Amino acid sequence: MLTSEGNAGGDGMKLKTHLARAGLALAIALAQGSAALAAPPLAGCYERVYDAAYLKAHKGQIALRVRLAVTAPADPAITKPLIAEAPLTFWVSKVKQPFATSGVCRKSGSGLTCEGALSATEADACPDMADGVRDCRIIWPKAAGSFRIEPRPDGVLVTIPGRLEIPGPDATDGLPFLYLSAGNKENHEFRLKLAPASRCR
Repeated sequence: MLTSEGNAGGDGMKLKTHLARAGLALAIALAQGSAALAAPPLAGCYERVYDAAYLKAHKGQIALRVRLAVTAPADPAITKPLIAEAPLTFWVSKVKQPFATSGVCRKSGSGLTCEGALSATEADACPDMADGVRDCRIIWPKAAGSFRIEPRPDGVLVTIPGRLEIPGPDATDGLPFLYLSAGNKENHEFRLKLAPASRCR
């Protein structure tokens, strides 16, 4: 009888140990899965539509509306240190369709630094480096350029540290291009507010 009870007790301990190990393994797997699916810093939809009063006070501003979506990379080929995708879209006057670049981002300080998408469109070189909507291409060493995303209490601040090329609405040839640069005080930073996710779909 003592032997039987001893065996039962030993089997019970083995079962408890096995369950404990299985539970630990499951917890680790769930944690790893959560980490893999974790949203990047500043994930969300952001937008701003500039009203007439603002545009009147900032006559040199090109953008009428700006939208940004920060998400985890959908393309499995995008790996660390790239941790996010951030499509950035601009609407400007006299052009019905928006200009957009699909940024890929890495963490930088409290925010993200994103490389703009390089268009395969062939176009004549622009005769100058002026910002705005151009039917030519500005040739410079950093190609598509980049933008920064920094957190703000009600959203984010998007800044252009150098020059950014944003391909145009024509899917066939990509023309025209929209160019924005750091030296243009009216067009180098955009403060966007958090918006419903549906706005970025």
